[in-house]
Amino acid sequence: MTIHNQFSSGLESGNFVVTSDPVHQAWAAIVQQRQINPNAEPSLYNEIQSENPIIIAFGTPLGCLQGQEGLVSSATLKEKDFAHFEFLCNKSIPVFSINQAAINLFHSHYNDLLVLKNKLVENSKSESPSLIIITGQSVGGCVATLFTLWLLGSLKISKTRPLCITFGSPLVGDEHLRKCLEFSTWKSCFLHIVSNQDHTPKAFLSRNTTGAYKPFGTFLFCSTLGCACSEDPDFISEQLVTTNSHSAQTQDPNLGFHYGQILEDLKRKALCNVFRSIERERDALQACIITQLLAIGVLSQQQFGMEINDLIEKMRKHEIKLLIQKKKNSDSNKRLNDAKIDMANLEWYKKLAKREKIGYYDMYREKCHECDVKATGHKRKLMNYWEDCVTEVENKPQLERAHFRVRWFYGGTNYRRMVEPLHIADHYKDGGQNYKTGGQRPKHFILLEEWYKQEQQQDEKKEQEEKKKQEKQKQEEKQKQEVKADASPMKSKRENVGSSLNDDSCFWANVEEALILLKNGVSTAGDKGKLKEFEDYVWNALKNYAVSPEIFLEKSSFMKWWNEYKGIVESPSLLLDFMNNRGPDKYEAGRFT
Repeated sequence: MTIHNQFSSGLESGNFVVTSDPVHQAWAAIVQQRQINPNAEPSLYNEIQSENPIIIAFGTPLGCLQGQEGLVSSATLKEKDFAHFEFLCNKSIPVFSINQAAINLFHSHYNDLLVLKNKLVENSKSESPSLIIITGQSVGGCVATLFTLWLLGSLKISKTRPLCITFGSPLVGDEHLRKCLEFSTWKSCFLHIVSNQDHTPKAFLSRNTTGAYKPFGTFLFCSTLGCACSEDPDFISEQLVTTNSHSAQTQDPNLGFHYGQILEDLKRKALCNVFRSIERERDALQACIITQLLAIGVLSQQQFGMEINDLIEKMRKHEIKLLIQKKKNSDSNKRLNDAKIDMANLEWYKKLAKREKIGYYDMYREKCHECDVKATGHKRKLMNYWEDCVTEVENKPQLERAHFRVRWFYGGTNYRRMVEPLHIADHYKDGGQNYKTGGQRPKHFILLEEWYKQEQQQDEKKEQEEKKKQEKQKQEEKQKQEVKADASPMKSKRENVGSSLNDDSCFWANVEEALILLKNGVSTAGDKGKLKEFEDYVWNALKNYAVSPEIFLEKSSFMKWWNEYKGIVESPSLLLDFMNNRGPDKYEAGRFT
């Protein structure tokens, strides 16, 4: 790909958008929505088309814009028991603000909108759901945007994704709302079309208030000369503020600016491949930027000055940032493949340690072989990869974050169980203590464990519901279920225990703390109590096949602890009976019950 092609994406995207069916279907729906009852003030929304695609058009209630640039925070809405957008918050952005007028309009029609939302959610659950297009002009576009955000909280994005197309819509939220969606796939659901002849998009903006409102999604800037797309929030804000409203001929007092004609003109130009190149620019990137600015009517070829040059430089920096981001995204697949290879190498390292009768935790802790150095490299790369993954998930809105947690559930759990013991080994080898309670545990391990427990709780809830159903079944169906029970998770764990990892990735930290207690001398009742707690912890793990039999290898830290502890253990002790009656052999064979 040439530099010219890399940086002409705004023009190419614009031409693609104006030739796409959904844009023209959306505008036609807005026109049709007005024609349903032309003599009355329009209803808030109408379902223009009921399937393939479903098209919902939001109207433009009159007199809703003037003097309504005020914002209301999500915290205030929550206090008023209207927390329907709270799911958009993330860990770093707990509060955002939305335009007060749009929220008031949304709130006043809440019951009707709830019925509509439930209908669209039901559509998404069908085997072949219809595409959903939600559109609106002017303040109708604001409500369409809010409704789409609300709807996204109830949809499975992997199955269906609504498309919100607005025309001449003012901005709906502040910088915090934009940041909530910055790392979200949801922002790709929004396309905002604006014309340099339409004053409405800047209704809530001025030179003094531009910092309060920030755009999100893709903006298509249109002029009689051409069009271009942008996702740069600073560029979009600046262009909305400086938009000229000098067209009176195409302005309709009820519909607002008429986008139909300009869209048709731009579609014809795009199909004819009309492209104005800037011959005098040797810099391909600068030529593409200037061409975009010409296309959207920001400047003429004679209009180069200090302000325009500053704008071009800002756009240049943004395009370079996007190119870096694209490269980063393309590298993500390579990083995923590398992570799989690193995990496979650690599996090999684990098998090698078992042959040495020491276990991979203790072999790594001692670091006496060349393979230990390689394992350190694999561990470091895996930690860097998963720290970035967890950070990415944390920056997503709450509900979308939950979707990604499920997707990474198994990979993240295996990584945590394999790699955290190595991190613990480094911690205690260097003389560290209190890994879990002293704030030494990396945050991403904590979060991965929390997500795992949340999934486990959901699974347990499902199992309980299944048991209730089973109790109501007939005797023969119960017998079938008993046969089925042989394939339970516990049986699977027994059969595969020989190659398993410890369920608790902090198992070895608990072993190390128990060893430190013995080393310091068991002089108080509190020390004895802690050792008894650890003994019970190990016994419960054994009953649930939750530890690897590698802990019983003769050179392991656990056996070092046990060989010291068995001399002071008080009877009766289930763990003592287990160890004295060939329990480890039965456990490894999956015959311990």
